[in-house]
Amino acid sequence: MKENRVLEVKGIYKSFPGVKALQNVDFNLCEGEIHALMGENGAGKSTLGYALMGNPKYEVMKGDILFRGNRINEDGADKRARDGIFLSFQSPLEVPGLSLSSFIRNAVEKRRGSRIRLWDFKKELQKEMELLQMDSS
Repeated sequence: MKENRVLEVKGIYKSFPGVKALQNVDFNLCEGEIHALMGENGAGKSTLGYALMGNPKYEVMKGDILFRGNRINEDGADKRARDGIFLSFQSPLEVPGLSLSSFIRNAVEKRRGSRIRLWDFKKELQKEMELLQMDSS
């Protein structure tokens, strides 16, 4: 079976004055895989996430980030988000009056470029949640 790489990170480096945050980071993420970043405070988890998302304060100094085969080092965060890259933290801030389901539905609609009927979205979301529960057991 041929692996379908979605994300390739090749030898990326990022430092701040007096701090080497990322040094020669390499990994591949293939279609259907689930990965987790774990480590103590200051290990570079958030720095890696911000660099992958294109936050201008976290510009990669060396190395390449490829998304679906295309080099995205110079792409802005807005383009990366439109292409399907999303950064979420374990304790996201709440937006009063906006449910997580509504937020996700809106993001999916923006990505697809068309409205999704609520019933269809709920079925799709339930299917994906079941997949996540199977993978975590």
